[in-house]
Amino acid sequence: MEMSLQKRFGLRPRALLVGLGVLGCCVLANLVLAEASSAAVPAGNGCVASDGKISGRGASYQAHAEAYFAELYNQDQCGNTPGSPADVAGENMLAYNYPAAEAASATGASAGLKAASCRTDAYAGDSLPYTEAQLAELNGVPGKTGGCSLTFDPPFKPQATGNKYPNAEDIQAPIMSFPIAGSSVALPVNLTNAVCTAGTKVAPTSLQFNAKEVSRIFGGDAAKWNDAELVANNPTLANCEGAITRVVRFDSAGTTEIFKAYLVRAENGRSSATCAVGKTWSNYTKTNTEWPGKQSPGTEGTCTTITTAAKSGGPEEVKKIEETPNGIGYADLPDAAAGKVPITPSVQNATATSYQGPNIGESANCNYSVLTLPGGSPEDYVGLDTEDNWGTNNQENPGSPPNHQNATDLGSKYPICGITFDLVYTGLDNAAVPNAIGPLTADQRRTLYSYFTWVLSSTFQDKLSSINYAPLPTAWLGPLTEGFQENF
Repeated sequence: MEMSLQKRFGLRPRALLVGLGVLGCCVLANLVLAEASSAAVPAGNGCVASDGKISGRGASYQAHAEAYFAELYNQDQCGNTPGSPADVAGENMLAYNYPAAEAASATGASAGLKAASCRTDAYAGDSLPYTEAQLAELNGVPGKTGGCSLTFDPPFKPQATGNKYPNAEDIQAPIMSFPIAGSSVALPVNLTNAVCTAGTKVAPTSLQFNAKEVSRIFGGDAAKWNDAELVANNPTLANCEGAITRVVRFDSAGTTEIFKAYLVRAENGRSSATCAVGKTWSNYTKTNTEWPGKQSPGTEGTCTTITTAAKSGGPEEVKKIEETPNGIGYADLPDAAAGKVPITPSVQNATATSYQGPNIGESANCNYSVLTLPGGSPEDYVGLDTEDNWGTNNQENPGSPPNHQNATDLGSKYPICGITFDLVYTGLDNAAVPNAIGPLTADQRRTLYSYFTWVLSSTFQDKLSSINYAPLPTAWLGPLTEGFQENF
């Protein structure tokens, strides 16, 4: 995949690709896969809409990237899919966090882990990607995580009838985990002239916070926006007398874990806390949805109001912030950029040399240079070593032992960043033998294989910078592709 796929085949006009038809698209896909690795390419054909479409669900942190990739993948390798039935993927070959899952609040990182274990979809998304206990469940018997009863049907479910998961044909197998993109966690603030009632009623148009200020706000300790410490760093907040309302995620979310990892590293002690006095941020990492003053209102000292959206997912979080005057929350940059919240603050970097915004133009403003791949073999790179994998990184340690995925509070860029992962079971290459997801068709397996081979190419990683993400380190792409293909 070192040669640019776009140079070789280009994002060609759709008329040309349609003219090639399914046979022509399959020829292109075969050439791409043959170039990528010497690993055996699974049976089946590419770009077969009738039985080759796939679905995934999980972390909203990657939802915008998945939607963008699905469209570009189709343009580059498939073109139109003539004769495809009307479905949620449209002309594309895959759908991620599809409407039925969103309506049922069955998206988000924790839902992605259950989707993988229960085999409801061909792949799953997560943002960390897991704890060691969760990895043991994923590698255990199908459905080990529980939560396999669905109130909806996945659009391209890996079984012919019914929605009972896991299927009797599914077998136990190790799961691969590999990053596909990176981005930042923004802190949208809803302050407008209408809610800043003091003085001239002029709301700030920008804000900057250091780590202690971020900790005091989300720890429930800074009562009002004109808090003296906040005003010292942001004089325009003197016009804003409103009480701060914290907006946090309804669901167990990777975005929350990334944000809390930053709070642990940057201001774990909460030395000036008036809410939940004596509790560090480390106390709030074991249960994803716990926050100071949230579980038992009125019993943990003086705490600001805290609220959640009614449903799961980053877009619902942003919508709730938009509906909350004097509110502040957190969301992955693509969701925050798609919303209408007036202010996205800058945050002091880890070197205390400047305040950095979550993005530079359309690209996430993140530093991934000190992160490392786990282990030293293709199996290790995709998380198959139980001793050293993507989940064994010490969240409180900025790099020793080797730091694989905790991108918070590092270097001179924006300090609240993370990478997002996809989960795919091993041994899916042959539809003729028992598999982790037994009922997948040969064409679905081919789509899954070719899609992630494509996602991990340098050409298309580079396109992430135009949609509020950041590409993975270039040196990772070859090893990740090799690990994925050899263990598929």
